[in-house]
Amino acid sequence: MKTVRVLIALRISNETDASTSLERQLQDCTAYVEERQNLGWQVVGVARDAHISATKSHPFDRPELGEWLKNRAPEFDLLLFWKMDRFVRKVVDMQDMIKWAAAHGGKSLVSAKEPALDMVGPFRAVIIDLFAAIAETEAQNISMRVKSFQNYAKSKNVWAKGNPPYGYESFRDIDGAMRLRVRETQKDVIREIYKRVVEDGDPYSTICDDLNARDIMSPGAERMSNRRKNNGDSPPIWRSRTITTILRSETILGWKCEEVKVPGKKYGVSQPIVTSEGKIRMADPILTDDEWARLQEEMNRRPSSARRSTKNTTAYRGVVLCGGCGRNLYLFNPERQQGRPVYRCNKAANRKSCGKGYAFRAEKVEEIVEATILGVIGDLPMHERYYVKGSNNTQRLHEIEEYVTELQRSIRPGGKNSSGFAKKSTEEEIAALYEEHDSLSVEGDKPDRYEYRATGETFRHMWERNKDNKDERTRHLLKAGVSIRLNPLIKGVSNTLDFGAEVDLGKSLHQPFTIH
Repeated sequence: MKTVRVLIALRISNETDASTSLERQLQDCTAYVEERQNLGWQVVGVARDAHISATKSHPFDRPELGEWLKNRAPEFDLLLFWKMDRFVRKVVDMQDMIKWAAAHGGKSLVSAKEPALDMVGPFRAVIIDLFAAIAETEAQNISMRVKSFQNYAKSKNVWAKGNPPYGYESFRDIDGAMRLRVRETQKDVIREIYKRVVEDGDPYSTICDDLNARDIMSPGAERMSNRRKNNGDSPPIWRSRTITTILRSETILGWKCEEVKVPGKKYGVSQPIVTSEGKIRMADPILTDDEWARLQEEMNRRPSSARRSTKNTTAYRGVVLCGGCGRNLYLFNPERQQGRPVYRCNKAANRKSCGKGYAFRAEKVEEIVEATILGVIGDLPMHERYYVKGSNNTQRLHEIEEYVTELQRSIRPGGKNSSGFAKKSTEEEIAALYEEHDSLSVEGDKPDRYEYRATGETFRHMWERNKDNKDERTRHLLKAGVSIRLNPLIKGVSNTLDFGAEVDLGKSLHQPFTIH
């Protein structure tokens, strides 16, 4: 009996409904597999994706399931999920998965709680598409209900969703509605920051260093989820941007605000919500109107600091690293100070220096990267990866042996094929089976696998073909695990044109470069 290798896919969004928790899903899926052990079903892996929206995230884009689908497909035969809406909520996503399953050895997609969603029979794709359409419709209905409530609550003195602004906390009022009130500990922090900015003239960075040294939790640390804490993630610290965001928002005056997108930018700014009756008072103010005016005047007077470029994303992020600490280098564009763009260590930029403070002129970085990469791996061939369905030759060999024994019995004296044309035909069939047996014996069993075939181009060809697409270049380098550490050639000098590169070829020495 052939073993059916089962991958269990679990997913949950930000909701914490106990009936659809990952533990409940795993329990039901495991029981479903155990009931089919007589069919050879065996769990080989579990993909857990918590806090992931099926509406916003395609299965290929999920952290754990995506890794199985893209790189570990030969390790399983059947993908089992709890219910359709735990797997996908878009018809197009389900259609993509059906195509993927067919192209990867005819894998099966099965729902533990919806027996109709079993990819067997001639109408499997039609049935699954139907259920996917139902799931997508329900997702759209939920989204419409949520947006409708948010639009209603937007103009009311109620707190409808999300984390309260820093300085406030939510509470349930006597009428049952959620509202905001001042959080005294955070109010004290805002009042201290105000005094240090307006009266003492302290730089934002100095204030951040002091708050961090005193272990005063930043807004991000206050809101840090238990999941991240359990994963051992470091809590976010105070940064200059954190302080300016708080001090620029009129929420500290007690007004209800919303984030409004800045045209042509990826970020937004906080603005008060204005109705026909004016602004909406959500809670008591932390600063007075006069204090607010003085604060804005002081902040407007200060020069803007160098900031990471929003016009051009950092090229080769994840590939080009700081030689001091090994972290990513980011492109910073000090436009206001008429400086030149540089790649800087992110730690140094956030005042938690790796001890080196390296910065490299941007105009030289890409030149060094290209020369180094092409000089080392430019002539390596590119390959195309394709999926190969494995073969269970042991079972076929057993079938041949049993059938040959039966045929040999039939040509013995007195057998049904013991003479004439029947005997000759049977002997020819036996000879052909012996030939097949010998061939399969040499080949042996082969599992599902990826194989590679040359495309006829080198890494240099790919690089030149994508001269205007640095994202594609970076993707190939990241996939191969290639990294480049930059170090100044002159000791103690940063922000320099004189630097060298140290290349780590990662997996490229053991695994071919692929176009996918």
